[in-house]
Amino acid sequence: MANAPATPDSRSFGVALRADLGNLRRSPRDLWLIYVIKFLESVAYFAIYNLLNVYLSEDLGYDDVQAGWITSIWLTGVSVIMFFSGFIADSIGIKRAMAWAILSVLVGRTIMSVTHDPVTPLIGLLVSTWGVASMMPTMTAAVRRYTTQETVAFGFSFFYVVMNIGALVAPLTVGALRRWLKDGLDLGGLHLTTSQVIFSISAVVTLIAAGFAFQLQKDRPVESNGPKKGPLQIFAEVSKERAFWGFMLFVSLLVLVRLIFQHAHQTWPKYTMRVIDQDFDWAFYWSLNPAMVILLTPVVTALTRARSAFWCIVLGAFITAASVFFLAISSSIAAQVAFVVTLSIGECIWSPRLYEYTATIAPPGREASYMGLSQVPMFFAKMVVGGISGALLSAYCPETGERQPQLMWAIIGATTLIGPILIVLCRRIIERDRRATA
Repeated sequence: MANAPATPDSRSFGVALRADLGNLRRSPRDLWLIYVIKFLESVAYFAIYNLLNVYLSEDLGYDDVQAGWITSIWLTGVSVIMFFSGFIADSIGIKRAMAWAILSVLVGRTIMSVTHDPVTPLIGLLVSTWGVASMMPTMTAAVRRYTTQETVAFGFSFFYVVMNIGALVAPLTVGALRRWLKDGLDLGGLHLTTSQVIFSISAVVTLIAAGFAFQLQKDRPVESNGPKKGPLQIFAEVSKERAFWGFMLFVSLLVLVRLIFQHAHQTWPKYTMRVIDQDFDWAFYWSLNPAMVILLTPVVTALTRARSAFWCIVLGAFITAASVFFLAISSSIAAQVAFVVTLSIGECIWSPRLYEYTATIAPPGREASYMGLSQVPMFFAKMVVGGISGALLSAYCPETGERQPQLMWAIIGATTLIGPILIVLCRRIIERDRRATA
């Protein structure tokens, strides 16, 4: 039988995808340098992030509670500094901001690679905080700077894919090295533990990223007239804009959806081990998430490129919120797969478009400031989600005793669903006085 002719929708989708790829291929060289740097930094960051709790206990002797607090304080510090780093990046320029960020993480990761006492590695972790925090607003500002109205949606989509490729490569690499180098590695008179070998590789990857960062062109000035403005002046200007406060309401409500990912890392693993099986390989099932994001994000973006970024974010948020209710219905393995798959589909729709929305609503030259400020609600959320997760597990899914795991996930799902519902109800406030159409 002859092949059926392509439908208009399939043809238009293919044309749109080819056009997006072609336009992106013709983008400035600096955009591709940012993509390379983002991949390398994602590999280095996620390798350390996935290993940090284990390293603090295995290598440095901290107990579970101490290791958890150290990790939480560090992540909270990253969120706080991200708030300020956006203003600084807009003030000093992308290239200089990238250089300082990479220098920060390079020094910090090198310290963690070669020291064995319990305190000095924490100093290295502290030193790296600035770089980890300022990378995201600086690079998203760069993507917006080097894309046009035609390429911005696919440009951020590809940026998100690159980040998730790094997020997939990192844990696979960590797992392989922990199997191959159980006893560490001797280099001359220096013994490196397995974790330190991984940190050393992360430092080398960061050094390679630095080489690409220094090839970035010097920023073209966004404001041709008037004196150069400092970070505090930029903050004062941004805080007076009505559109900014509508945007802050938007990202604050969206935090309720983004907390699903915190529960996926803090609540879901213990839940599966207690309800399904102690040896349930939750990490394997979660790996479906970055794999789906890598494969589906460019396709979803091509299909929705002509749609409003705001409504794509709302649609994706509803789908992501709905994923939790599979766990509220059943504790079967099929429900776990449905949870991860549905969450990932929603993420492919809303998360890349949120970068685009943030960058396009910001006035020219203020993209990094808006991206940094968008992290403020997550700062407060990270402070409480650990406690909420522990309380829910203790009340509804304890290690021993009677359990009501489905009720626990129904509570989480209902809390999450409030976010997109309120976004729709507050749409007029959020969308009022927007400076650009996302």
